[in-house]
Amino acid sequence: MAAILIPVGEVVIEGGITIWHILFGATVVTGGAVVLHEATQEKAPATTETTTIVGTGKLDCGDNGSYEDLLKKSGDNKFDRDHVPSKAALKEAAQKIIDETPGLAEKLTDAGRKALFGSGSDPGLIAKQGQAIAIPKKDHQQHSDTYGRRNNPEKIDTDSDELQEAAKKDTKTIEDAEGKEMDDECLKKYQKAAEQIRKKTHAEYIKDLTKLIKDVIAKQ
Repeated sequence: MAAILIPVGEVVIEGGITIWHILFGATVVTGGAVVLHEATQEKAPATTETTTIVGTGKLDCGDNGSYEDLLKKSGDNKFDRDHVPSKAALKEAAQKIIDETPGLAEKLTDAGRKALFGSGSDPGLIAKQGQAIAIPKKDHQQHSDTYGRRNNPEKIDTDSDELQEAAKKDTKTIEDAEGKEMDDECLKKYQKAAEQIRKKTHAEYIKDLTKLIKDVIAKQ
């Protein structure tokens, strides 16, 4: 007999993604029931074979860390996990490494590419390991230079060539934006997190991405 899915609880929307908490029989399951695609075609969070994991803890404004770590907490329909620099720029930089490094493209299998760049509801290792800061949804939607269609192909290409500068520009845009929802406490946490992220050089990003690509190839 077919199961009936009944939406309950929070709806998480991040950069064009809608994730419903659904009731499946007597068990509450978190699932990617609806996905709205924007220009960057964001993917839903990491999955098991049948379920999307959003997390049971709660995000606080200004929380920061890897995107994968922040996925372990729920945004409670209040906060988005804002990649800095954007995951699209990180993935573009990784693709350039693969294209420009002799032998990498030939060694990378389809399974390895999916592991790196994501497939379906899995955002991929590049996105998961990228740094992110929890910010109010409206601040992300209204003020982020890399939200939705504002993160156009030209910007993604430019940012991928200088990831440190991209991080500096992205965080400064948020910090300087007028009419933000984030309060003073959140702004201080955001500024502290942004300061640390801005210290990472483009060369360090490329080194980390190259290592990640080679690690995935070695495990294929």
